[in-house]
Amino acid sequence: MGLQIGDACRETIKELASVVLHRFNLGQENNVSIKEAREISASALNFSRSYLNDEIQELIGISESSGVSLNDLMLLNCRNMFSVSQEGCTAILVSDERSDNGYSIAGQNWDNDPEMDKYSVVLTRRPVSEPSNITWTQPGLSAYMGFNSAGTAVCMNALNGGSTLKGIPWYFIVRKLLKTAGFFQAIDNVRRMPRAITANAAIITSDGPINIELTPESVEYLEPKNGLIVHTNHCLHPKFKRNNIEFKKDIYGQSFERKDRCEEVLSKIDQIKIEDVKRALSDHEGFPTSICRHPNPDPLIGWQRSVISIIMQPITRELYISRGNPCESNYEVYQLD
Repeated sequence: MGLQIGDACRETIKELASVVLHRFNLGQENNVSIKEAREISASALNFSRSYLNDEIQELIGISESSGVSLNDLMLLNCRNMFSVSQEGCTAILVSDERSDNGYSIAGQNWDNDPEMDKYSVVLTRRPVSEPSNITWTQPGLSAYMGFNSAGTAVCMNALNGGSTLKGIPWYFIVRKLLKTAGFFQAIDNVRRMPRAITANAAIITSDGPINIELTPESVEYLEPKNGLIVHTNHCLHPKFKRNNIEFKKDIYGQSFERKDRCEEVLSKIDQIKIEDVKRALSDHEGFPTSICRHPNPDPLIGWQRSVISIIMQPITRELYISRGNPCESNYEVYQLD
């Protein structure tokens, strides 16, 4: 598959690899040098080889057909190991029982660098011996938000907490989740791998929705309350709440307010439809730093916005994507055949 991805997306991968560190540094108080970034990426590649044979082989194929070096592709996949990742998300999980049609729903806004939109694609992978998957991603990344044919959908949130160079980069962990079927396989996969950063995976499995908060030291999960989980960019599990004090400065903007507002909007609805999730993700309470985020006066990240909004219903194999703020853009529907 790597050869096919590199061939189909050659120019996009080349351009993305050439700008990714510059774009990352725009959200940082202190720039990360190319030397530092390459040292981290090389260390992560060396550490990860024994855990990621299939994933590394795919990157080698992408490298061969795109002309971008394996080390530069690894740099793409390690970008949130360079420093605190300045990106925000509001994620929603709705259980079968709470959904109007009896099928679980996952959705989120991705608040980030709007320049990333032009490097993004909807990518379908059909491995021979694993579930197929469809993701919204930047080609060259191992995985991003999406779902598989076994009924597992993955949304992601940047999360405040520690990190280590002796761990698997986050996007590879997401790829491993997209190979799983059921809650126990998903949680076991995450726990068995050493983890480089603190992050959140809001997932649907064939056993229902579950939210996984992970750090280099531990993995914990949260179950739905009244058929609903909302997660933003701070820790919710009691074991990790100390991170909200220790790493307070790393919490992406208005995380507490976005979570409370999203829960307020959806808690009033008995049977939640996809249209209800769209409206929640388009909400402007607290504008411009609302769930639907717009440019604002923040000196560090005020230029960021909701780059995409994504909604998934894996049982129907439907992926809804709005490019740009969902208040301004229609959702296009993609199908995993």
